[in-house]
Amino acid sequence: MNNKRVKILTLFLAVLILVPNVAFSKDKKDKKGGKAGYRISLHIDGATDDTVYMGNYFAKGTYAIDTALNDGKGNYVFSRGTELFPGLYFFTNQKGKYFEFVVYNEKPEFSFTTKDDNWQRNAKVKGSHENEIFYAFHAERRVLMDDLEAKSKNMSKEEFEAYRAEQLKKNDSLMLKYIGQYPDCMFVKMMSATKPIEVPLVNEKGDSLTATERWEYYADHYFDNMPLGENFIVRTPENIFYKKIEDYFNVTLKNTMPDFIIPHIDRMIDKARPAPEVFKYLVHTTSERFLQSNVMVYDEVYVHMIHRYYATGEAVWASPSSIDDNVKRADTWEKILVGKIAPELILKDTLGTFHSLGMECKRHQYTLLIFWSPTCGHCKVTIPEMHEIYEKYRKEYDIAAFAILSEPDDATRPKWKKFIHDHNLDWLNLDGGECNVDWKEVYDVTTTPKIFLLDRDKKIIAKKFSPETFEGLITNQLKKVGE
Repeated sequence: MNNKRVKILTLFLAVLILVPNVAFSKDKKDKKGGKAGYRISLHIDGATDDTVYMGNYFAKGTYAIDTALNDGKGNYVFSRGTELFPGLYFFTNQKGKYFEFVVYNEKPEFSFTTKDDNWQRNAKVKGSHENEIFYAFHAERRVLMDDLEAKSKNMSKEEFEAYRAEQLKKNDSLMLKYIGQYPDCMFVKMMSATKPIEVPLVNEKGDSLTATERWEYYADHYFDNMPLGENFIVRTPENIFYKKIEDYFNVTLKNTMPDFIIPHIDRMIDKARPAPEVFKYLVHTTSERFLQSNVMVYDEVYVHMIHRYYATGEAVWASPSSIDDNVKRADTWEKILVGKIAPELILKDTLGTFHSLGMECKRHQYTLLIFWSPTCGHCKVTIPEMHEIYEKYRKEYDIAAFAILSEPDDATRPKWKKFIHDHNLDWLNLDGGECNVDWKEVYDVTTTPKIFLLDRDKKIIAKKFSPETFEGLITNQLKKVGE
């Protein structure tokens, strides 16, 4: 950790408004019924800093939450009448020096001492059994690392690697010792959270598990060592909690379908229910992840998240307007998921003749439904490319198009007709100004281009695809005429 990793805020008032760190409530009570708050003192022998900052980890970031001034004798006092949430905290200065401490199941009225030449090595504590154990572990671990560093100076490369392996085994044994002796300590739970999941090679009957079965076991047990039901876990370094969550989605669940993802997400979130901070983080970030996803079938996951956690009132942190917006979007998306029947549209072409989306689909094996505008920069590139691919395959695969002007006003229509002419867009071009439904709301057209691929029954086959993806879809998945 260095100074770049800590978001040091120069204005004290700015420090105080950082949401993830301190709960501001004058009437807040601690778990024992007393008034919540903290008083943490720090003495640094040989201190040269006028100011020291106190901060904490949260997901992938580090945040400064309080600051204290040197009293001239190397003493710094951090004291506020607000709750200090469980988690891993640190002291730091502008030069990047730091050392960490734990806040967990003890009233944060601690006294720390250290020396200016090496904050971490010399850190000591009074008033916190948790931190005494924390520092004892690091002291034992430091002996191993110091020994390794000293021996490395007189060893060959081969000798060093062998000795390093021995020291790493001793380090693993040290971790196991503390896990066994102090299972209820926060930092021990942090270490346990990083333990890999052991996947069996055989099932209960003794039959060998296939690669797929072993992967499914790993996905099912991914969070066995992670205390998701405790609030402190979200306030740990990013490799402990944040990266574990990211890897779950980006590696373990990658390329899986919604019917696999959804129950695993629910299982993960259910584990976090006893911890409001973790529950909030997982529900919010998971919903946002799938809201922003470009994978066409993952809209279903977003719909599930909103309907299960927001529409039911469980997202107590969200404003009523935010909940309403998300529920409205989810209700709309549910009707246009892959596999659903596309809502009917009836619009006029450039000559004023009405056309039905349903009738167009019945006449062709596949139909592109496109919402676009000549004033949209992305459309100017995408639509000609899409038309080129359409022309290349339309006869072979019997593909039609139902291309709708998404900005049907007097200023845009002339540009629309000119763009159609200039790029020879000889598919069915329709004016979105008059329609049987509010297509912007029905199809959630908030950005353009927005493109769907429908079959003869008006069922949505694909959505959210680029021209390149469309060509791959045609050549790999669609059936040719007559097949």
